[in-house]
Parts: sequence; structure tokens; C-alpha cells
Amino acid sequence: MTAIPEQASDFLTQCQTDATRRWSAEDFAAQQQFVNERVAGSKWADWSTPMAAMQLIQSSLLGVAIEETGRQEAIIIAGPIVELLPPAEVFGMTARRLKPAGRLVGVIPCLRDNSPESQLFMDLAAEQLWPYCVAEELTEALGESGFELDDSGGDGFTAIPQFIHAVLDDRLSFKGFRKIFDEMEKQGYDPIEVGWGELRFSAKLIEADKA
Repeated sequence: MTAIPEQASDFLTQCQTDATRRWSAEDFAAQQQFVNERVAGSKWADWSTPMAAMQLIQSSLLGVAIEETGRQEAIIIAGPIVELLPPAEVFGMTARRLKPAGRLVGVIPCLRDNSPESQLFMDLAAEQLWPYCVAEELTEALGESGFELDDSGGDGFTAIPQFIHAVLDDRLSFKGFRKIFDEMEKQGYDPIEVGWGELRFSAKLIEADKA
């Protein structure tokens, strides 16, 4: 079996412990309310757990389809899977598992824009960990994968400053982000200026992914 890369494996191991350090109780409450309102009354699948992430990453590494258990009316994407796999790949996976006009509800960590600090963070993360992108790029990738934001709209980009402070205060068990911040400081950039946050969205499948 193809192994999950070491950094990703470490991230998965620590993600539940680190979650309460990366997000505040208010952040979690807002996320939960957003998701609950958009999947209410639907048959939905939860892809936000570490277990789901492990299965989906193995599926990606092995190049095999995930086990079919019927198509869903809605799928929730959040948690480690939306950080460890490229957004377009996750969107494509969900498109193949949703019923026609099915709903994708997401909470995806991203950057507000490509300011110098945010761009350097993205460049270093792509080299050392995995890619991150700006909120606008996520929205564009949704459209390219056959989705459009539905009538329920979304919260759009929400800043999550607790993440920056948790990394700077060395409160995370996963040390990959700290190494990136250290490198930023060496290059003369202030990590506190990184525009970190998340995109909360609800989108309807309008065209199945044919890939």
C-alpha cells in the first residue's frame, strides 16, 4: 500500500489536538451553524474527519475510486482533507459522489489575498508541506469543477487570527507551520501579516466532473 507522506501523516496525527488551538470556540460555533443550516433535511456525507481524510488520501495516492455507498444529496468538506489535497481534486471527488444538483458545503482554510506575506507563506507551504491558495482561487476552482454558489450563499472569507498566534506561540503539536514562519522571519517578513482565514461556502453541482 502506498504510504501517506510523512508530513501529512504527522499533520493527521496531530490535527484533532491542534484544532482547539487553531480555532476559537466562537469559530467552531459559527462553522457548525453554517454547515447545519445548509445540510438540514438532506442525506449527507461528512468528509471532515481524520478517518475520511485518510481514506480519501489513500484513494488519491493509489489512483483508485473511493468505495461507492450511493450518491449523496450533500457532502461536507472541512478538516484535514481540504488542507492535504488540492481543492480541485477534492471538488472532483465530491462531484462524482453527489446526486444531480447535490450540494457541497465547505469550510476551507485559505488566504485572504496574495499580499507579500501571504504569497511567501503559500510559496513555502507548497515547498515544505502542501499548497494553499487565496479565497478567490477556491471560488474559481469550484466553478471549473462544475459547481456554482447556491442561493443560500456563504459567509465568504472569514479571518481566523487565532491560527497565526498559535503558531507564533508554538502551541501547535504539528511543527510544520512554525518552520514556515521561522523562514519568513529569516527573510525579513512578519508572519503576523499573513492573511490567514477560511472560505465558508455552499455550492450546487450543475455539471458532473467527467475526469
